[in-house]
Order: sequence, then C-alpha cells, then structure tokens
Amino acid sequence: MTQPRRPQTRPMTQRQCLFVTEYLVDFNAKQAAIRAGYPPASAANRGYELLHFCAPVMQRVEAALAERERRTLVAADRVLKEIARIAFSDIRRYVVDRPDGLVTVRPLASLSADDAAAVAEIRGGGRTSGPRGVKLHDKQAALELLARHLGLVGKRRDSPPPLRGGDVGDAREILRQRLMRYAAEAASETEALVALPARADS
Repeated sequence: MTQPRRPQTRPMTQRQCLFVTEYLVDFNAKQAAIRAGYPPASAANRGYELLHFCAPVMQRVEAALAERERRTLVAADRVLKEIARIAFSDIRRYVVDRPDGLVTVRPLASLSADDAAAVAEIRGGGRTSGPRGVKLHDKQAALELLARHLGLVGKRRDSPPPLRGGDVGDAREILRQRLMRYAAEAASETEALVALPARADS
C-alpha cells in the first residue's frame, strides 16, 4: 500500500513556482504540471500532490487568489464577465416595436454596458436603408463555455484526479461561485427589463 506523501516544508523550487503560475491560468492541475515540466504520465497525480501536500505551493496559490480577488481589472475575471454578458444576452433588450408594426433596433447610446458588449454587428441605420438589424455574439457558444466551467456538461479528459474527502478551498470552487454570481446578476437584470412595457422611439 502506498504511503501518503509527507507535507513539504522546504522552500518552493523553480519548477513549483512555474506550476503555480500555470495553475492560475486555467485551474487545471494536470495541464499546469505538464507546462511546468513534469512528466505527462504522472502530471495529474503530481499536480494533486502539489495542491494538497506542498505547503509552500498551497500558500502561494491561496495568496495569489486573494490578490486576484482584490483586483478589479484582472484579465481572467474580465474574460469570464464578457462570456457571461454574451451568454445571458436577451434580444428583447435590443429592439422596440413601432406603432407602424415595424421592429427597430434601440440606439446604442440607450444600451447598458453589458448589453452593448454582446452586440457583434449593427446593420443598416441610414435614412433610406430601412429598419436596422442587430447581430449578437454566439450565445450558445458562450453558454457552453460557462457550462463547462461549472461542470454542468461532460467531463474534461485532462482534469486532475477527483478530490478526496476533507479537501476544501479548491480554486475551482472559487471560479464556480464567481460565475454563479455573474449568472444571478444577469438573470435579475433580465427579469426587471421584461417586467417593463416596451417603449416606442419617438
């Protein structure tokens, strides 16, 4: 029977420092271990050990996540928020029914920052070009990205071994909570807008 690895107390090695850097990119322990230079065949187990038995690595990851939480313009956070903006976009927030029966696009200036971020293209808009059209970014693709991060679909083949009982504070859970917060905010905004009657442009 394999004896559990004893917790590491010596300072981090250069490879362990690189592992922490790579792990903070996508929170995938196996791929982070491979990118840090560990053998692919044992990368999943090595990544798990570093995150749960290597005190210096655990402390460095925890400190980095705490610092990321304090910053407001972190690249990873901005990417996740942009994905959430697209995933929870609603076409009803972009168009208005006119008295003559036509449907037109609301002026860009009237859109919120979240709604404007989901717009891929505005078509037409000239006086003689007829009603304008709006094209949003791929909502389905954005939803699939969020679903994968939340673990709602499939199982990533390159995921690290499942966590054993008693493990808490995993970085993936922090990411999950952040995405759920974005989803709740977007859903709340949608419900408030649907409750308001459509307003025709003057």
